[in-house]
Parts: sequence; structure tokens; C-alpha cells
Amino acid sequence: MKRLMIQVIVIGTILLLGALAGVQYMNEQLGISQPVPLSSPEIVAQETAVEAPSLSRQELTAKYARVEEVGRLNFFSEMGTSLADGMNKLSRSFLSQVMAFVRQGLNGEEAG
Repeated sequence: MKRLMIQVIVIGTILLLGALAGVQYMNEQLGISQPVPLSSPEIVAQETAVEAPSLSRQELTAKYARVEEVGRLNFFSEMGTSLADGMNKLSRSFLSQVMAFVRQGLNGEEAG
């Protein structure tokens, strides 16, 4: 019985992670969201000098038409988007805490 419960939990976790990865992949393909790399305090100062490329009006119109064609605005899509945003914020805060702990442990300095 214990083995069955472990298998069910593992399979459920794999399916959940697959669904989240699928939502993220579709968001990237439709141009809705782009992944943002993790940044450390040293890199943040360098990134502010670089300007983001601007999209032309035709590109924005084409992306909007593609989104309307696919019809992403339904209950499950919105639920997946909000769940993905929450997991993104949670994982980023966890990773930044780990990075600060490692920096403080290895270098003996406070994270800024």
C-alpha cells in the first residue's frame, strides 16, 4: 500500500510539472511572456544600461491577431497563468535566498 501511494504521488507530481512546463512553453511561443534570467546585484547594474528592443506596430498587431486566433482567454489558461506566475515568484525568492546564504557562507559577506 505504501508503494502504491508513493507511485501515485510521483506520477501526479510528474504530470503537474509537465502541465506547468506546457503552459510556460505555450506562453513563450505566443509571445505572451519571456523568461527572465536570475540576476545578482552585480549584474543588475549592468543590465540597466541596456535598452530593451522595441517592437514595431506591425509585430504587435501580428502577435495580437495570433493570440486572438488561438483564444487563450479561458478559465484553465488564466488559472495556469496565475499558478505559473506564483510558482515563478516563489522559486525566484527561494533561489535568491539560497544564493544569499551561499554568498554569506562562502565569502563571509552580507548579501546586499
